[in-house]
Amino acid sequence: MKHLSFLKINGFAILSVLFVFLSATCLSAKEYPNFFRGVRPLGMGGAFTAVSDDENALFYNPAGLSKISTFQLGVFNPLIEVSEGSIDLFNDVQDANLDDTGETTDLMRKYVGEHQHARILFPVSPYVGFNVSNVGIMISGGGQGTMDVEIRNPIWPEAYVNLLGDAWIMGGAGAKLPLNGLSVGGNLKYIQRESLNEVYTAADIAADDFEDRLDDDRKSGNGITMDIGAIYRLPLESDFKTDLGLSIQNLFESDMGDAEDLKRSVNLGVAVERSFGGFKAIGAFDIMDITRNFDEDDDFMKRIHMGAEVQFPTILALRAGFNQGYLSAGATADFWALRLDFATYGEEVGAYSGQREDRRYVGQLTIGW
Repeated sequence: MKHLSFLKINGFAILSVLFVFLSATCLSAKEYPNFFRGVRPLGMGGAFTAVSDDENALFYNPAGLSKISTFQLGVFNPLIEVSEGSIDLFNDVQDANLDDTGETTDLMRKYVGEHQHARILFPVSPYVGFNVSNVGIMISGGGQGTMDVEIRNPIWPEAYVNLLGDAWIMGGAGAKLPLNGLSVGGNLKYIQRESLNEVYTAADIAADDFEDRLDDDRKSGNGITMDIGAIYRLPLESDFKTDLGLSIQNLFESDMGDAEDLKRSVNLGVAVERSFGGFKAIGAFDIMDITRNFDEDDDFMKRIHMGAEVQFPTILALRAGFNQGYLSAGATADFWALRLDFATYGEEVGAYSGQREDRRYVGQLTIGW
């Protein structure tokens, strides 16, 4: 557990420092709570429930672990995600003196109403996957930090801040059942979490003891939960392979102590795949949280995800899709022991799809095989 504590403390500290550096950001309507989102699924608009055929299956649908047939290992895999507005803020803050209340106020006023977002994955968040007696198994440990901030009130600017720092150990397995076409899987995850949800003024940010206040305001907790899932391949006589997917994430909800809770999410998906001339094409469609357990938002379109991927005979794969109605795109260059992934997507941070897009960019380098 010492490794988990190290990841948790350092991940949260990095986000706290990043917040102090950026100096800004409330969530007029919270975005959907996702424990972890992979770069490849994000490029496909977040539609991955019925696809789940790589290390992301451990987080999206553990039934996809049944597709593991060879040894897989990821050793060094840093990830950085940032919103478009945060890039502009980062550039502006270079010339600002955040110890001065007046300058901090002016900077915050410039970004009133704009959502700021950043996420980092701890560089060493390893995973290992293998197959034993036709059962795919994967084990993962890691940590990440996420920051969401928004500034309100142009007269007396206030930064509404949401920080999450997670560290985890999790393992899962997936198997194909004797019933032709059906795969099932599950995982078990232990999570240590630190969260902060507070409002700060310019005077608070400029104060000498602001970092100490951040430390006092954060809440800690831990919990154990699990995901389960199933994927069924329809018995169709066609060149197209069609899969139906179901996943239940956080089957039993955890209150995570004083930290932000983990909520259950029931997701449905369909994926169609075809291989031709060395190429592989995949199309996918997902509906997330079909039981509407995320009761802070009831907009149906915010639950819709769709996307497509084309895998080339060489090292390249290209993706595109729609995440909550906003365009997404992504690419992978896989050099066997080194892989580069990139995606851009729009996240709805308003009350309904089409109200307020937060454009984000995410990249990841993975060393492994």
